[in-house]
Amino acid sequence: MNLAGFSFFFCCCFYSSVIPPAAGKPLQSAPHGRVSAAAGGDVVLPCRLSSSVSRVTAVEWTRVDSASPLTVHVLRDGEELVKEKAPEYVGRTAVMEDGSLKLLDVQRRDSGTYRCSLLRGPSDEELVSLFVAQLSEVNVSVRRTSDDQLLVGCESSGWSPAPVLALLDARRSALAARTESSVRPDLLYAVRGSVSVAAAGAMLICRVELPGTSLASENKIYITDEFAPPQDGPGRYLALLVSFALVCVAASLLFIVPLRTIVKLRSSVQRLAALVIRLITRQSTAPDDEPRLGEYGDILRVETTGASEHTARAIEQLYRGVSGVEASNRLAERDLTEVLMFRDMIVSVGNTLSIRPALIAAIISRQSRAGIDLNRDGYGATDPDCFGLMQINKHYHAVKGNAYSREHVDQGVTFFIQLCKTMKRTKPRWNREQQLKAALACYVAGEERVIPLAYDELDSVTPYGDFANDVVARAQWFALHGF
Repeated sequence: MNLAGFSFFFCCCFYSSVIPPAAGKPLQSAPHGRVSAAAGGDVVLPCRLSSSVSRVTAVEWTRVDSASPLTVHVLRDGEELVKEKAPEYVGRTAVMEDGSLKLLDVQRRDSGTYRCSLLRGPSDEELVSLFVAQLSEVNVSVRRTSDDQLLVGCESSGWSPAPVLALLDARRSALAARTESSVRPDLLYAVRGSVSVAAAGAMLICRVELPGTSLASENKIYITDEFAPPQDGPGRYLALLVSFALVCVAASLLFIVPLRTIVKLRSSVQRLAALVIRLITRQSTAPDDEPRLGEYGDILRVETTGASEHTARAIEQLYRGVSGVEASNRLAERDLTEVLMFRDMIVSVGNTLSIRPALIAAIISRQSRAGIDLNRDGYGATDPDCFGLMQINKHYHAVKGNAYSREHVDQGVTFFIQLCKTMKRTKPRWNREQQLKAALACYVAGEERVIPLAYDELDSVTPYGDFANDVVARAQWFALHGF
């Protein structure tokens, strides 16, 4: 009896250790399928060999496109044989009831051909080709051209292989857009496109996709009245009316006053007319000529709790125990010398785009310490994916200019303005200051993560849980110190 028990144990061990993982005995090959997936996501590779089996308990998945096949997942009697598994797939696979393979957190290196083999029951195998692509978000912006046209721009960077960009109307019909593409130093692709729109009141869609696959990213923008051209103020028409009246008076004088007297009075009349027109025109146009720095909310009126304890650790040696708004003030003060090097550029961009320069200075202080935290190539010392003073992520934007240029700062501020407009559209019940603070959270966390949040939860998704509050506090300090 003991011997029989021993024999049974020996046979079981022999089955598990001698039959190799690839010991499925296929009689025929199923059609070669193809599956596409985006890097960073999960994907299911189908195994269609088990239609007559309610639950697959013995299956093997192998990657077969290399010289030495790699064991991806082996299932025996409903249990995985982890020892058989290639290291790069440990913790990333699961077999579903029908034998299909779920592969987690796929990367571009996972692209290849996989084989599904049933180890019991029907002796079939199926080949599945996995194609993993690098996708990126799409950024859309609007600006008004000198000829009063609305120019919608679309860009996306960090794709592989080369994508195709299209601008669509609300019915998803393609518009006649100008597009271009380029290859970055890291061999990822960037695309951009633009199209002119005659008037507001429309919705446009920017779609970037990989040909031959279902993989795509898109973004929408609503062209609202906020992009409408400024209307002529009453001062212009009043000035024309005054000029016409003066001409009429001068013509009447020809019949009443001698010509010699009119000649003497001409210069005085001209000076008076010019003065009246200049005063009226200046009065009516001055508000439009001055920068509307509160257009997206007044940063000085935004409530803030300042920096978190984690962020405040940067100055712990100088100011022990400091946190909150005081810590943000100290951090801004620490960076003031470096930020002042870019003051003229910051003020110019802020005035041009109607954003308080103090807010731009605060973003630069928090993101890169005005360049101190940048490597020689302009990318972040702590985040190699983010570029320049304002730390623009290369995977979501086609970076412009050099790390310290006006073009770079202009791109960062333009992106921030777009976020302000998105918050205005998605959070209509919030005031402008609340929308402004939400846009700051979006700047580093993304719209899709911020939009569902309540106002007091905005920083719950930002680095160290304080980005928006810290930047607001720094901006309020910079506003009192030269910005």
